[in-house]
Amino acid sequence: MQSGSGMSARKQGQSGKIVTVTDIVAAVGMPCDIIGRSDRSVSRPAPITDAASDCVSFYSKSAEQSARVIGESGAAVVLCTAEAAAAVGESKTGTLLLVSNPRLAFIRVMNAFFAPERPVGIHPTAVIHPEAELGERVYIGPFCYVGKVSIGDDTVLDGHVYLYDNVRVGRHVHIKSGAVIGGDGFGYERCPDGYPEDFPDIGGVIVEDYVSIGSSACIDRGALGDTRLGIGSRVDNLVHVAHNVHMAEHCMLVAGCVIGGSATLGARSYIGPNAWVTNGLALGADSFVTAGAVVTRDVPAGARVTGNFAIDHARFIEWMRSRG
Repeated sequence: MQSGSGMSARKQGQSGKIVTVTDIVAAVGMPCDIIGRSDRSVSRPAPITDAASDCVSFYSKSAEQSARVIGESGAAVVLCTAEAAAAVGESKTGTLLLVSNPRLAFIRVMNAFFAPERPVGIHPTAVIHPEAELGERVYIGPFCYVGKVSIGDDTVLDGHVYLYDNVRVGRHVHIKSGAVIGGDGFGYERCPDGYPEDFPDIGGVIVEDYVSIGSSACIDRGALGDTRLGIGSRVDNLVHVAHNVHMAEHCMLVAGCVIGGSATLGARSYIGPNAWVTNGLALGADSFVTAGAVVTRDVPAGARVTGNFAIDHARFIEWMRSRG
């Protein structure tokens, strides 16, 4: 267990820091062409419609609107595509940085220069099991409970997170307020008189590196084995992941969705808001479940499904059109 109970204060974003065009080009991590003055500097990010002359912003929508939106923006520096820049022409006085993915480039600039610093330390109100294993530079926020678990380096637990025993959390994980990891699954068998008798879940939860778990998400432990969240996956607020679910790398589970027990999600699966995946199903790599869908059968790799009960997305749209 990590010793000490002090914690560092969360610092605010680095507002006012001087960031040059050269700094931005180095941070985006992709080919970047400069149109306009290369000697400009900025001190803060802003939405393109609200940006002032000390701001960096981005534009990633249609090129047809770029002449108006970028042309009317007061931003000193705008990240955009080459197509958007061509539509702007001579109407923009600021510097344009041409990249293939402006939003991704802007995210990297934010993380490099303007994002709040990650907190470190243990809040004095947190309760931590004496046999918990904590890595380096971990943050455990106010009123957390940490059972007999292991937590990797550089992981952050926001306030009111509850980790049951037999949970393994990797490195660079962020678990947000109110999340509950490792609770009992919903497993019962009815007795002859109809009484539902509990299945005693004795498995655990494995949260791999670089995973984010949203506020009030619930991740149940496995019945006999482990529930697993694959490396780099993202779990949004109010998501439920039932016992024995296995998620491969880089999956995305959006707000309010439910993953039934023993389901398996292939790499880069996407489950939309308020969707449901039935117990025991297998979703292939790069599968896409749209908002509100109810999935009752396996989904092939790369397929997109929609509806209740979910079918191929294109087939669903065709059916909707046929109904006028």
